[in-house]
Amino acid sequence: MKIKVELDGRDFIEVECLGDNAQAPGRVLNVSHMGCTEFMDMMKKMRRSFGADISKWPLPEGQDHSSLLLREMVLRLRGEWQPVNAEEEVCHCRNISAHTIDQAIIAGARTPEVVTRQTSASAQCGTCRPEVHKMIQYRLNQQKAS
Repeated sequence: MKIKVELDGRDFIEVECLGDNAQAPGRVLNVSHMGCTEFMDMMKKMRRSFGADISKWPLPEGQDHSSLLLREMVLRLRGEWQPVNAEEEVCHCRNISAHTIDQAIIAGARTPEVVTRQTSASAQCGTCRPEVHKMIQYRLNQQKAS
């Protein structure tokens, strides 16, 4: 089984695991990653400090895109990743997907207003704004999503 976490068109981590269960992926067999200098440096430093098994790495504390991607991968490998929004579409007025909103957050949108500017989510009726806010809080690890 392969697990891939990415900032579309920029940085990614892909891990090949022994198991077939996404909730408990199994032993890490192969890791590939590509991205900006910051991302590549972080991956090299973590590997040097904590070994090859990403699932055993400590969770990055930062809010930069590199930390957010790596945090997601570590949690996925531990079977602890729980995306906030299970629905594909978050903003029904503008047909904006959870993936589009999440990518904006990874790329630097830290408030619902910035997410709206970058994606147009919640620009029409605003009923999805609380969901966008929950997604930001979860992704930035500010608090558990409810």
